[in-house]
Amino acid sequence: MDSKTLNSKPSILIITNMGPKPTAPFQGLFVRQQVDALASLQPGYHFMRWHTDSRLNRLLKYPVFFADFVWRFLLNRRKYMILHVHFFYPTIWLALLYKALRNPSAKIIVTCHGSDIYKYQPPGFWYRWCASKVQHWIFTSSALKNRFAVPCSQYTVLSAGIADSFASSEQLDFGSKKIDLLYVGSLDHNKGVDRLIALLPYLKGKRVVIAGTGPMRKQLTEAAAPYPAVSLLGPQSASELAELYQQARCFISLSRNESFGLVMAEAMACFTPVVATFTDGASAQIKDNENGFLLAQNSEQTPLNEQHLLAELQNALTKVWQMPPERYRQMQLAARAGAEQCLVSDVAAKLIGLYQEI
Repeated sequence: MDSKTLNSKPSILIITNMGPKPTAPFQGLFVRQQVDALASLQPGYHFMRWHTDSRLNRLLKYPVFFADFVWRFLLNRRKYMILHVHFFYPTIWLALLYKALRNPSAKIIVTCHGSDIYKYQPPGFWYRWCASKVQHWIFTSSALKNRFAVPCSQYTVLSAGIADSFASSEQLDFGSKKIDLLYVGSLDHNKGVDRLIALLPYLKGKRVVIAGTGPMRKQLTEAAAPYPAVSLLGPQSASELAELYQQARCFISLSRNESFGLVMAEAMACFTPVVATFTDGASAQIKDNENGFLLAQNSEQTPLNEQHLLAELQNALTKVWQMPPERYRQMQLAARAGAEQCLVSDVAAKLIGLYQEI
């Protein structure tokens, strides 16, 4: 398949079970950004359109997701040659259904995002059977690939991609920034919001901005009430995030599990060093004491281990805030250099090359 063929026919179909919902309006945004960056190929795009937090939605979202796919693509006259699945299981069943009923010669590419591997260990029979039908795998980090318990000879390690607009941010020196610490992401236990709450007494008097929403928002709001310098914002657009990243002296990631962590890449693209707990995603991006600080977390998360981690986090944040200006500028430049390979335009170019190869 050459580039002329790719550009003359809508032969790529991108399928994902991620989609925006009221409490997470930007969920799956990076897949949407990839689709937009691949616009020259005119890809088809199927995502979870009906997505809310209601009990009815939790029961019926996958049946509706499958039915919508049948209506929009199985009964469509267009014929797709490459089926690119974002989030392996159970989304893969849609690609297998299309291959069985519409185009047996279609090739399947899967991008794994993290929990589609983490939550299926050890993998069951149907998980393995579906995996055997995939022609090429994409993992968002090498560490995530190493966790994949199913043999795969054909694979690529490739970031999900951040918006190119983050690369236009201006480098501000430490004294010009107005935010001491920034957190962006879902407000839940896996993202370490309980750790953020535990850090609040240490952060007293610091200008802290927290952007996002999630199940722990109420708990965080109550905990932050005694600290007037802490601001809680809802979900932010890309332009709003770029302004926050640019103004932040330090970005913090407290995740327990993370396959990549695009918010870290976005922050670094805006010349902001990152303090992060060790995850697959953080280890793929953070070079300790070079573009930020990477802190080990014990797999046995006992109260004693958590207290030790909190002390290490406080120490790392102090290092950033007390860093000599020239050293801080060096860390900013290293952060930016590490993030440039994550720009969605670069990711899209690599995907086009992969589609042509397959």
